[in-house]
Amino acid sequence: MRRPILGLNTRVETSLDVAPRQQAVVRIEGAALEKRLRSKRSGAFVEAMTKLDVSGVVATKEKVQELIDQITSEFPELAVDQLPLGIVSKCYLGDSYEVHSLDAGLQIINHYKRGEVLPNGMEKARRLAMHPAYAYIEVYMNMICAVAQSGEVSIIKE
Repeated sequence: MRRPILGLNTRVETSLDVAPRQQAVVRIEGAALEKRLRSKRSGAFVEAMTKLDVSGVVATKEKVQELIDQITSEFPELAVDQLPLGIVSKCYLGDSYEVHSLDAGLQIINHYKRGEVLPNGMEKARRLAMHPAYAYIEVYMNMICAVAQSGEVSIIKE
């Protein structure tokens, strides 16, 4: 019986790792952070933030996760503690509802009736959210960003 000399039964194995890698993120602060927050929001992001009413009074986990993904993709360079404490916009579910919010943990969508107080310092955004010039309001620790339907941002510092 003949035996192969060169080893014809060799196999080449290759592996491909497609797992995302953590990159070192340089934390932006001060004027650079304010400049980033003042930058125009994308049309898709504005549309997503203005459609919090689509799921009705009770939002599904999938809808909330979709909104969280939109926020993190809109601000990829921001650290978690630099993301908005909450987002407030006008509510269109009926006359009894005035505004709705996506809370500080970006986990829960709440709809507020007239006279109900918004939690976690988001009450300061209610009047601006009701104003027709703004699509929604982003609430941060020391400022609020009023975002127009065009994506243009106005910053109001505390």
